[in-house]
Amino acid sequence: MDAELTWANLMARTHEAPDGFSSTQPAQAHFTTSVDVGNHIAKLVLARCEAAASRHGIEQPWIVDVGAGSGRLLAQLIALGFPADRLIGVDVRPAPDLPVHWIQGVAPACVPPVQGLLFAHEFLDDVPVDVVAEGQVVDHRGTPIGPAHPDDLAWLQQWAGSDSGVVGRRRDEAWRTLVSRVAEGEAIAVDYTTTEPVGHWRGRRAVAAPGADISAGVDLRSCRAATGGRIVPQHRMLAGVTAQHLGETAELAVLRDRSGLGAFGWLITDRP
Repeated sequence: MDAELTWANLMARTHEAPDGFSSTQPAQAHFTTSVDVGNHIAKLVLARCEAAASRHGIEQPWIVDVGAGSGRLLAQLIALGFPADRLIGVDVRPAPDLPVHWIQGVAPACVPPVQGLLFAHEFLDDVPVDVVAEGQVVDHRGTPIGPAHPDDLAWLQQWAGSDSGVVGRRRDEAWRTLVSRVAEGEAIAVDYTTTEPVGHWRGRRAVAAPGADISAGVDLRSCRAATGGRIVPQHRMLAGVTAQHLGETAELAVLRDRSGLGAFGWLITDRP
């Protein structure tokens, strides 16, 4: 099998290579995430951190943002009053101009132990995956290039009830590792849950090919099976939030839209 033709290899080049999309392109120029819609996600992250610290008796909790991108969430947390010296951003990109701790590297391997909250917002959808069709690994053109690994076929049978689909086993392993980094507190992954690999370029869906952003939906059920926890849709996470002005009303409508960002899942795992 020519490894360079697999989806996993293409995604690894996109998100992990020094000259890949994630290292060289400003994400906000190509797509919008919930973090870009007001500061409601930051407020929710802060509330989750405070609640976890209270439950576990953590006097000075930390927040780790895995897949921190340009640091937008970290900047919002600072603006909300969270101490910058207890914020850690992890990303393949160089550090932004923020007074936070920054780790430039490929997660989860580079993520340090922490007491407090670990937040992985749209990180798992970038973890490389293979795509299988009728037991065969296929390239981005859908051409079979070799038999799938038996463990991947077993994963598909368990979670897709089929021998075809996106194999999420690597995401399960990545999430298990991230959760293990939280000595005490809470780990949260937020992601979309459907579709095969898709590309984004300059705000539009694009051909999933070298140069574009490439991601694939995450089966949060299998991640939950690896670590425990509960899955809550984003529209429910924000159900009790009240808009303070007309602009916030519009923002919350976008974040709660069940056909869009509101359908994203929040996998919440308490530690230990």
